[in-house]
Amino acid sequence: MWVVNDGKHQVHKFTNDGKQLVMTVGEAGVAGEDATHFGMPQDLAFLPDGSFLVADGLRNGRIAKFDKDGKFISSFGTRGQGTGQLSGVHGIAIDKDRRIYVADRSNRRVQIFDESGKVLDTWPNFRQVNDIVISGDDTVWVVDGTNARLIQFDRNGKRLYWWGAYGVQPGQFWEPHQISIDSEGNLYIADSFGGRTQKYLQTKGADRSKLLTAPLK
Repeated sequence: MWVVNDGKHQVHKFTNDGKQLVMTVGEAGVAGEDATHFGMPQDLAFLPDGSFLVADGLRNGRIAKFDKDGKFISSFGTRGQGTGQLSGVHGIAIDKDRRIYVADRSNRRVQIFDESGKVLDTWPNFRQVNDIVISGDDTVWVVDGTNARLIQFDRNGKRLYWWGAYGVQPGQFWEPHQISIDSEGNLYIADSFGGRTQKYLQTKGADRSKLLTAPLK
């Protein structure tokens, strides 16, 4: 189990039951932008070999890569508004071709990079990109928090579908912040301002092209 501790500028790894801390990356309470420090990190994504990328973050504007043991490998990105720059980087996801999708939240866009940090594509015109998930059917779901919706794209950036509505009733969102899918296809949505997490089950007979499904292993 992995925990991103943005206030202390650290990333923690625990055993699955959460009882034992097995690894920490970053120095507690000390912000920085080097091999051993973060600036309010926000999210993680994993490569098949166990290495991981950190979306770092709200103070910094970079993606940092570590091996499976937490040893720093490299980083890319600087803080700013230009192509390849990042501001308020919040979410990160990796597709089967190892393309890196970054929620460049303060710049209201998604940027897509290769592993060297080269920009492959930019998807503009969001309001608040909080999270990105690559579904099992290889479509890309973007959580647009201020608009209280989940938006489905193909890998070329074509919008396919969206759902969600603003509110505090069941099935509505105040500010969807992060989403996750379990092995049974259940969807969990953390609603930051709503102070709750909602769980959604797949409806029998639903159009599967419009469902989020667990990423393929």
